[in-house]
Amino acid sequence: MERLANTLAPPPADPAATKPAAPSAWIGSVGLGLSFLTGNAQSLTMTAAIAADRKWEVWSLGIRAQGAYGTANPSAIGTGAVNARRAGGSIRGDRRFGSLVSIFAQGSVEFDHMKNIESRTTGDLGASLTLLNVKEVDFERLFLKLDLGLRAGYETRHQYFGTPGPIDPYGAPILAPRAAVAFRWSVSKDVRISEDIEFMPYLLAASPTQPAGRLLINNTTKLSARLTEMVSLTTALVLNYDSAPPQPAMGPQRVSTDVALTVGAEAVF
Repeated sequence: MERLANTLAPPPADPAATKPAAPSAWIGSVGLGLSFLTGNAQSLTMTAAIAADRKWEVWSLGIRAQGAYGTANPSAIGTGAVNARRAGGSIRGDRRFGSLVSIFAQGSVEFDHMKNIESRTTGDLGASLTLLNVKEVDFERLFLKLDLGLRAGYETRHQYFGTPGPIDPYGAPILAPRAAVAFRWSVSKDVRISEDIEFMPYLLAASPTQPAGRLLINNTTKLSARLTEMVSLTTALVLNYDSAPPQPAMGPQRVSTDVALTVGAEAVF
């Protein structure tokens, strides 16, 4: 009877076949935005952003890159003028101590020709405090994190539009404490609101003739609505404030606040 039962029984399952697939080592997203206006005036603005993250037991790595380019004509046959030309990227490493506290190091580089920023290279050291991290079965419900650190770097300036030329001073050192808040709230599995804001009061003056106290504030408010498992429709409001932007001796003066509203699509991987 035992030999008969062994003969009729199904073969044992292959452990390799029943083992669940290992999750991808990297997770991230690619976002694209486009706005086009034609008629009595023409304008075209394109934005792009890439994010990739990888986590280990206590370590994590994050890579970010973004850029924008746009042109505008006062009329359909007018001469085009650039109204956006910027790009930047950063890489950040974190080391967690439990579920609440971590330390991080970050390096970044960027340029924004509309703001007369030829280049800005910075490095950050600091600590993070995770205040909220609420998860549902298959999505993140609530997340709140605070960053406190110190930023150091160097900035070079140049006037690209109007009358091109150097700006005095050409180079300026950067030393600033940095406080940042990252907040995410998922209204449902398919709808998420996020808020990222940072404050940086500069401790060093750009030159002996310019007082210290320059303040930079960057804020991004984003609404994502998932269309499919991989693709979401996004709307983002970006505000950048610089209390003392690089100003040319002659030509158009830079204003302190830039605001941009973009609509696009985002794919996750």
